[in-house]
Amino acid sequence: MNDSIRSIYREECDIWGYPQEYKGLKIYPIKIKDIEIQNLFYRNFAYPKNYIPDKNILKMSYLKFLLYIVQRGVDAEDKGKELLKLLKYLFREDDIEFNYKEIKDSDDFDIVIKTGDVSITESDFEDIRAISLEQNGLSLEYVESYNPELEDKLAFINKDAPNVNFADEVFTFCSMMKKTLPEIENYTIYQFRNQMEKLITLHDYDVYRPLEVSGQISIKGGQIKHYLYNSKKSSGRYDSVLISKDEFVKKGEVFQVAQ
Repeated sequence: MNDSIRSIYREECDIWGYPQEYKGLKIYPIKIKDIEIQNLFYRNFAYPKNYIPDKNILKMSYLKFLLYIVQRGVDAEDKGKELLKLLKYLFREDDIEFNYKEIKDSDDFDIVIKTGDVSITESDFEDIRAISLEQNGLSLEYVESYNPELEDKLAFINKDAPNVNFADEVFTFCSMMKKTLPEIENYTIYQFRNQMEKLITLHDYDVYRPLEVSGQISIKGGQIKHYLYNSKKSSGRYDSVLISKDEFVKKGEVFQVAQ
């Protein structure tokens, strides 16, 4: 998210599940019960573009990339239907359409999305995508840092992690909170993910902190994380498989011998 968008982004809205505003347009967060919209969101907004080593793609707007590269094999009549369905949900508007405008003395064209009295340019769409990613628990930086080689390394170190799906998370959340499914169905993705993380941390603290204090266990690299902590996440997609240069120099055997 660039500085201009960050300056208008209201993080407190994410806490309560309120929409973000952009140029008079309200952008609503996704609720966990809306599974189809979640899938549309990930397919249309969470597709990395900048890792592709093609200068034509790199200079292309994300909207054109989505419609003409990602959806290359889609029939002309169906192209953009998924995106329109997603935007109708995010904007809570039914009157949305694509307009195509030829650029004078050029083979290129501009795409403008019309919703009510608002016109969304390709540049505006980039900002809306960044806002929607952020309010639904992701970030533009996270998505666009995708690297196939590092993704393989990430999968390898996580190979022993519990194999759970969204249903497992929802039922576990209900059990820990002692709530029914209808009581949590209107949680946003942001609310659900953050509260689930806090629940697990609180559970671990309650179980392991007394053992740590009594000396029965020791935690490698520090102490049990207190349940009241700043949960602001790093945007680094591969923080768990990469180390900083200073840490590499400090730990690397070659450098230790040289010293």
